[in-house]
Amino acid sequence: MGRKRCYLDLLFHRLKCRECGKLWWPAPGFLDGKHRYARSFALTVLDLLGLGTISSVAHYLRVGWDLIKEIHKSKLSRTYKTIPLQEINSIGIDEFSIKKGHEYMTIFTDLESGRIIHAVKGRAKEDIQPFLERLCKKAKNLKAIAMDMSGAYYHAVREALPRVDIVFDHYHVAALVNQAIDELRREQQRELDELGKKTLKGSRFLLLKNYDNLSVDRKERLHNLLSVNEPLFTAHCMKEQLRLFWEQPNPESARHFLETWCKDARESGIKVLARVGKTLPGYRTGFLNYFKHRISNAMTEGLNNKIKTLKRQAYGFRDMDYFILRLYHLHTQRYSLAG
Repeated sequence: MGRKRCYLDLLFHRLKCRECGKLWWPAPGFLDGKHRYARSFALTVLDLLGLGTISSVAHYLRVGWDLIKEIHKSKLSRTYKTIPLQEINSIGIDEFSIKKGHEYMTIFTDLESGRIIHAVKGRAKEDIQPFLERLCKKAKNLKAIAMDMSGAYYHAVREALPRVDIVFDHYHVAALVNQAIDELRREQQRELDELGKKTLKGSRFLLLKNYDNLSVDRKERLHNLLSVNEPLFTAHCMKEQLRLFWEQPNPESARHFLETWCKDARESGIKVLARVGKTLPGYRTGFLNYFKHRISNAMTEGLNNKIKTLKRQAYGFRDMDYFILRLYHLHTQRYSLAG
């Protein structure tokens, strides 16, 4: 009661059936299953977990950390035993690193509610195939899936959900162009003299950041840099032009815009830019599907920050099942007080 620990000293009698001779122990209604704590204690723990971390709640109640975790895990297991898929219209697929050593986990997010509907360790085709097959059977309203340009994701979705449209995310298209610009900058820095290298030094983020987001002094520095380096000027202009693709009013104008941009990139005379111009047409359908569904994977990408915060609060997770349950509960998660 309050912070005073209270115990119930009970005397139980084992019961025996007169007909069959079976023996059993009675189950008091105030206990939580076969555990040695009352249901009211479990409810108190769950209430406190909305305000503090597992360690702080365990310290406050003067019990072990593992007991608090098991109470929470049991509650989450009951809550997320089945996640309804029938009303989902669009989902996002993304991966994140669970620990060092190239170990990843793939998450599926409902883009309307922002909740994670499935998480599985790995990012290969065989890892996500079982859930995609379940989506094919249960998610009858599913129209589109947003993802990056991963070959494993693309082929798995095409095989399991042939009628669902794939929408490639804005960020990964921009990242492809930024990678080409950064590669061009490094080539220029290797070939230029000492004065040219000094001019290019510290210019990486000037070239990669959106022009509209630069401050006035950084815009002036970028103008000075591009005025003396024609290849970088061309590549930067092409990068900024590609951002206008997502602002096209309809799929027809978007198709024409993309074809023109890719042609200009191939004819620019810049090797890394020409490579992008040859790559993008192969993903044309995924880009144009954006104008049909108007979705992106930004919400799924944004969940990565919440997941990082979750891992930092717990100093990592050894129980992978519990970690997945916490991911399912992440859409209701708020930053916890320390205690």
